[in-house]
This record gives sequence, structure tokens and C-alpha cells, in this order.
Amino acid sequence: MPATVAMFAVMRKWINGSSDFSVSRTYWHYYKKEFVQANLFGVFFVFIGYIIYANFVILSDQIIWMQAIRYVLLVITIIYLLSLLMFFSVYVHFDVKPIDKLKVALMLTLSYPQYMILMAVTVVAVQYLVMYIPGLIPFFTCSLIGFMLTKIANIVFRVVSERNIQKETKSKESVQAY
Repeated sequence: MPATVAMFAVMRKWINGSSDFSVSRTYWHYYKKEFVQANLFGVFFVFIGYIIYANFVILSDQIIWMQAIRYVLLVITIIYLLSLLMFFSVYVHFDVKPIDKLKVALMLTLSYPQYMILMAVTVVAVQYLVMYIPGLIPFFTCSLIGFMLTKIANIVFRVVSERNIQKETKSKESVQAY
């Protein structure tokens, strides 16, 4: 997890236009800085994933009327996976408490499903690309996925920021009207 967080931090700097920084120094800075917290999040996500998996295993042996619960669990699994795609960009973008990082990732996942689907399609497309051109695996798989996810997440962050600015402008105008 700390390596992934560090990679997303470097990608964020690239996408935001910073070009005058040492990639390796920045990577190792974030790796060391976020080592403990990122690993705790990793344990948390593995634990949640295990609970979801265990529920699927338990429900597979149940009677037919439990199928409705299976569909609910499938929706929860999709939200979990999509939130995981957004989490790393949220982690490096926002300087908030750890629990708030989870909340923001979940809220953005639920609020912008079109971008989350785009993220999922991007991951699948890169996986198909490296499946047909396996020589790309060591060079592009993680970095290309990280770059694309960060790029899409930055679009979401920009949309959220613009909406917040519009809301603030409207509220100031309504206050001035009184």
C-alpha cells in the first residue's frame, strides 16, 4: 500500500503540472511518510474484502430465497471495488483525517458513478492490453493504471471544486439580496 500511495503522489504531481521535482526522491518521501497509515488502510481493505468474500461463500450454500441478499452483496462489492479505485487519489489529494479519506472516497464513488465506471473500464482496458502484449507488464501496467486513475480523479476533483464555487457564489448573492 505505501508503494501505491507514493506512486499516486508522483502521478498527482505530474498531472498538476509539476515537472521540476525528483521522481525517486518524491516517491521515497511519500513512501516513508505514509508507510504506517497506508499499511493500516491496506489491512482495513483486505479485512473488508475478506468479509465480502466470506459472505459470498456462505450465501452460495444457502437456499434460493437468499438470492436477494446475494444481489445486495454484489452491489456492495461493486461499490467497494470502485471506492478502492478512487481511494488512492483521494488519499494523496486531500489532507484530512484518515476516516475522512474513506468517507470522501465513498461519497465521490456514489456521487459520480460515470467517472467510476470510466475508471473501471480503464483498468480493464489496460489489463487487456498487457494480456495481449505481455512485454508491457513490467514497464506500464501499474504506472499507466495509476496515471489514468489519477487523471480521471482530478477531473472529479475539479468538478466538485467548481460546484462548490458555484454554491458559494449563489449563497453570497442570496445574502447580499437581503
